[in-house]
Amino acid sequence: MKDYHTHHPSPNGGYLCAVTRADWERIASTPGMTPCFGIHPWHAADADPAELAFDLDDWLTRHPHAGVGESGLDASPKHSSTLETQRILLHIHLGAAFRHDRIIHLHGVRAWSELLDILREREHNRTLPRVLLHAWNGPHELAREFLRLGALFSVGLRELSHSAAAERYARIPEGRLFPETDDHPENWARTVALLGLLRNGLTS
Repeated sequence: MKDYHTHHPSPNGGYLCAVTRADWERIASTPGMTPCFGIHPWHAADADPAELAFDLDDWLTRHPHAGVGESGLDASPKHSSTLETQRILLHIHLGAAFRHDRIIHLHGVRAWSELLDILREREHNRTLPRVLLHAWNGPHELAREFLRLGALFSVGLRELSHSAAAERYARIPEGRLFPETDDHPENWARTVALLGLLRNGLTS
C-alpha cells in the first residue's frame, strides 16, 4: 500500500507533494515517488499567479505521471488574510489538473464547504479534475457530497486518532479512503494498522 499524501520520500512509494515552488526540483528527482507540483495555501502570499500558471503547465508537460498539489484553502486565523490569493492559486491548480488530466491534492482548513462549492461549479462547467482531499476531517454529510463528485480521501494518524474517527470514516466506501503520513513518515505503520482496524470495525 502506498502513501497517498506525504512531503517525505517513502519506501512504500506514493504521492510526494510540494509545499513551495522551491520543492519542485527535489520532488521531481526523488526515485520511487509520484511528484505533485503546487504551492501550499500557507505560502500563497509568496506566489506569483501568472508565473505559477506557466510553470505548472510546463512541469506537468515534462512530467506526464506527476500530480498537482498541494493546493487548497486555509481559512484559519493565521492564514485567512491571504484567502483571496489562495482562491486565485486554487483555480490555477485546478485548471492545470483538469487540462493535464492529473489528480490534485487539496488541503482544507475551515474551508471544506467552500471547496465543495468550487468543485460543484467545476463539475457543472465540466472542468472538474480528479481530486484527493488530504487530512479529511469533515462530517459525513460533506463527505457524501464529495463522494458524489468522485473525490478520494486520505487520512493520517492525527485524523484516525480523533474520537469521531469511527463515525467519520467507516461510511466512506472501500477504495475511496487511503493512508497518508503528511509530515510524519514515522507514523506509517501505526496509520495503516489503525485504518485497518477501523475498516474491520474493531475500534471503539
